[in-house]
Amino acid sequence: MSHDAFHLQKLLTRYGTILALVILCAGFSFAVPGFAARENAMNILRQIALLAVISEGFTMCLIVGELDLAFPHIASLSGALVAGLIFGGTAPLPAVLLSLAAGLLFGIAAGLLVTKIGIPSLITTLATGIIAGGMVYMYTRGVSFYGQMPPAFLSLGRGMVGPIPSLVVIMFVVVAAAQVFISRTRVGKYMQATGANQAASRLAGIATDRYKVLALSLSGLAAAFTGILLTSRLGSANPEGASGFMMDAFASALLGMTVLSVGRANPFGTFVGALMIGVINNGMTLAGAPYYTQDIVKGLIIILSVTLTSLQAKRMARS
Repeated sequence: MSHDAFHLQKLLTRYGTILALVILCAGFSFAVPGFAARENAMNILRQIALLAVISEGFTMCLIVGELDLAFPHIASLSGALVAGLIFGGTAPLPAVLLSLAAGLLFGIAAGLLVTKIGIPSLITTLATGIIAGGMVYMYTRGVSFYGQMPPAFLSLGRGMVGPIPSLVVIMFVVVAAAQVFISRTRVGKYMQATGANQAASRLAGIATDRYKVLALSLSGLAAAFTGILLTSRLGSANPEGASGFMMDAFASALLGMTVLSVGRANPFGTFVGALMIGVINNGMTLAGAPYYTQDIVKGLIIILSVTLTSLQAKRMARS
């Protein structure tokens, strides 16, 4: 294989998913009236903001080689908790901090069960998710919380920073912070090493258990933050508020594993994955496609993107 062909394959491997996103946007812009409007672009970013935030937490678990199935239930619990506290008379800041602490505690508990007891993260987070789901119904008694909320709290999910929705600003801050944390800090490098080869990392003196606990804690924290933002955006909370994030967050993180470094989760890639999910949902909704068609196309595009990138990686490995 020539040097130019090898270089092209390398570029396609790293940026193939981004190229697919660009082509998808171009196709919708041509075929769907109004898709390319500035207002719609901002609408897409607003729509994916919560998905991106919760997906970044899940990505932390993937980076260290673990899974988290509890995050949508933790988000629902924290969203209901902050609403219940505020309606009960608690000031917004303490209510937010207590709700964040609840998500963090779930993450720490899961991390300790995985590392100290040795229960696989799949089973652990499935169980902690069930517990969180039960607790939210116990707390809400199965009914939604709604009423008048303080403007300061509502501004988190409904406010504007100049011409940009506050949720979009929060999303970019979270994504940028996660990317810098993973790619530029020693802790982030150790987390990557833990996920790449735990045995070798342990022999090299890296406290792999510590970074697994950290990853699951960050996932719980991101889930709780997402639940709080969702409550702020809606002005209400219900026991199943964040349940819809599960599959789209999985898809975002898995698509993200085809960006920059094939087979490795990374925060920027997860954002690209979330953006692709948002573009598909928005474009097909504007086109008037039935909801089930959106799911089918979304699945096919994910499979195609992952397949093409995987094939490119195999070709590069052979050459």
